Amino acid sequence: MRILAIILVSFIAFSTEVSSAVISVNNFGFVASEKKAEKLLLDFYTKYFHAFLEMPPALSENKLDSLQKQFCTPGFYQKIPKILEKTGADVFLKAQDSDIRYLMSLKIKKDLKRDAYIVSYVGDGQLNEKITIEIFIQLVRVGNSYKIDSVR
Repeated sequence: MRILAIILVSFIAFSTEVSSAVISVNNFGFVASEKKAEKLLLDFYTKYFHAFLEMPPALSENKLDSLQKQFCTPGFYQKIPKILEKTGADVFLKAQDSDIRYLMSLKIKKDLKRDAYIVSYVGDGQLNEKITIEIFIQLVRVGNSYKIDSVR
């Protein structure tokens, strides 16, 4: 009985650290897949911020396009140019420019209400004030991994 209590306490402590998600004892696969999705987004955004700042701009555009193809579903990849044209901002940054400093404040968390992930970072506003930018990303499972299927 004592061992069961220790396991239960350990599980509760572990589950509260996993992006505030409520996890049942039978749902350990959920934790693993959620961490895999978060790692994918961290990997994507780290590469994306670095590629966004490449010079010359043509090289940057090629790398960004390559990352979009690699990390997005084909259907969403086709929508990206229209979204960019409509908003005038980069789809994944919600901004027209970037700075490597923004990567230092990057946070990724699961939004259980929207069944999406929230990617946020601190950027510069129009008057150089610090603002938090939030991007809501929906992922779909493709094989053993995930792909970005929408961004709001």
